[in-house]
Amino acid sequence: MTATAPIERGIVEKQLERVLASSQFSETTRLARFLDYVVRQTLDGNTEGLKGYAIGLDVFDKAEDFDPSIDTIVRVQAGKLRTRLDLFYAGEGRDDPLRILIPKGSYVPVFELALDPERSGGVLPTGGDPATTARASLAVMPFDNLSGDPGQEFLADGFTEEIIDALSRFREIRVVSRHATFRYKNRPVDPRELADDLDVQFLLEGSVRRWQDQLRITARFVEAKSGRQLASDAYDREMSAQSLFDIQQEIAAQIAAEIGEPFGVIHRIGTRRRAGTQALDAYECRLLASEYWRAPTEAEHKRVAGLLERAVAIDPDYAGAWAMLAIVHGDEARAGFNLKPGRPALDRALEAAQRAVDLDPANATGYYALFLTCFNRGEFERFEAAAAKALQLNPNYPDMLADLGSCRAFSGDWKQGLAMLERAIDLSPNPPGWYRAARVLNHYRLQDYEAALAEVRLMGDSLWDRQGLFELMILGQMDRDAETPSLSKKILEDIPRYSEFIQRSFTLWHLPQDLQKKMLEGWHKAGLVLEFDPPDSP
Repeated sequence: MTATAPIERGIVEKQLERVLASSQFSETTRLARFLDYVVRQTLDGNTEGLKGYAIGLDVFDKAEDFDPSIDTIVRVQAGKLRTRLDLFYAGEGRDDPLRILIPKGSYVPVFELALDPERSGGVLPTGGDPATTARASLAVMPFDNLSGDPGQEFLADGFTEEIIDALSRFREIRVVSRHATFRYKNRPVDPRELADDLDVQFLLEGSVRRWQDQLRITARFVEAKSGRQLASDAYDREMSAQSLFDIQQEIAAQIAAEIGEPFGVIHRIGTRRRAGTQALDAYECRLLASEYWRAPTEAEHKRVAGLLERAVAIDPDYAGAWAMLAIVHGDEARAGFNLKPGRPALDRALEAAQRAVDLDPANATGYYALFLTCFNRGEFERFEAAAAKALQLNPNYPDMLADLGSCRAFSGDWKQGLAMLERAIDLSPNPPGWYRAARVLNHYRLQDYEAALAEVRLMGDSLWDRQGLFELMILGQMDRDAETPSLSKKILEDIPRYSEFIQRSFTLWHLPQDLQKKMLEGWHKAGLVLEFDPPDSP
């Protein structure tokens, strides 16, 4: 597992010396120089400067006009460096307690405490906080090459590595390092044995088959202790239409989201098993809270807020619970749910989101909570910075993509925002209806009312139970007077303070004034009385 607390510099330097003296690096001067440079820059706190351009100049002696987008030497050599490190830790460094790794997509090394099941029985020699030790644990086993050609082995290994990388971005799941799992490559092992050896609850197994330009990847999600298959899927792609690299990334992202996202397989299994118990630890509180976003209601909001407050009381250093608590605090303002006297909801949301980020800077959910809160507060520079960081940390997190896409669309960049929403829907195994809100408004602003109505009726009860307001304004524009009275009556009964909700939504989501006016026009035509003045023209 990656260390969450700083490791003493001398320990890292000692490990670096051992790696550089090994047979994998002793005769490769340039790669040794590359590794030494990035590790020492990281130890000195200069990670922001570890970019392709700087490495090209400092390691590969390129001229100042070096352009890493044209000359790919740094990227190519980084791939070779990762391979050499893998070979070292599969051989000479197999028993080393500390590992130096260079994650794909970055030149910044991470220092990983190795899980050595043969020596430690699957228990790390470090204390674990409740949130960490309670996390679901998963091993991605080396995918089988079923192509009938040993030369295609790299395909199976490549998919395995991409899936490990994508799953590792979901911080609520502990993913065993590839160095621990690749020792089982081409070895038939009983899942129950792996459960004990690797100290995991779940296994992801799979295969890759290539024939001509066709590629099929299968994945099986297995409960390790019983060997029971919990889920499976197959992915077919045509390699002539996409590059192999793009296919690997796309399928790895889908598999990771289907397993690790808040509505994925692991969380659904965990929620079913724990929903009836009152003896909840911090992680379990966080797990049950994730169900709230399927169909948020005021009653569920109150229950979830209590669960998350309990979670941070049990474990004040649990970043994931603080991040979700920030979003729940924000829903007090966004939906008007259970508004508390005293400090404004968005102030409490900002404090909780910042706490999450400070506790775990590698947790995408913390930055997700931060950018959403900052957007609602109108702090757009902080929003942009947090959004960029969230995307960098986990570009395959459907909820985060859906909210970021909505923010982008409401800010006027409908093209980028809708593309993000489309990706969120594609990635999520069961996307909640609120993902569609910006799509409804896009059809509405373009006066495609039939499409808007069809979209809103796919939402279900997922927009804080307020989707009826969307439907009413669309029916108003379509002059479907026979349908509006009953819907208006239901809105008056379910949302007696609907005017406040609408006005608050205009403010928090920063909707363009021309769209606000058009929405008010639809409600007026439907006969809904609003208790505030329309916005002035810009």
